[in-house]
Amino acid sequence: WTKGSIEGPYYVADAKTLPAKCELPMRDNEVGSKLVFEGQVRDLDGKGLGGATVELWHADDEGYYSHFAPHIPDGNLRGTIVADDEGRFEITTIQPAPYQIPTDGPTGWFIEKAGWPSVAARAPAP
Repeated sequence: WTKGSIEGPYYVADAKTLPAKCELPMRDNEVGSKLVFEGQVRDLDGKGLGGATVELWHADDEGYYSHFAPHIPDGNLRGTIVADDEGRFEITTIQPAPYQIPTDGPTGWFIEKAGWPSVAARAPAP
């Protein structure tokens, strides 16, 4: 396994730290459908892990990532979210562009074993 396959493509260290309920940093005129991503980080016994961090980064509506495309501001659609006392988080962002998930290496093995499709398709807008 390589560092890139564990942290994921386009990972950048030191993303802005955000509270449990937040909006990812984005341009004022960010194009895309609103997306709310919420969940809870729990231990093996199901107890919420207060203060856990969730790293979230994704492409914009056209498939571009900040720090990797010159026309995207650094830190756009990236954050380190600190879960609340019960391990919960709620992140408002935009729906990223669909893309082909790599089918080689550990990611490909995991997708195959799980029986998932390798294309991250865009869900229809509500």
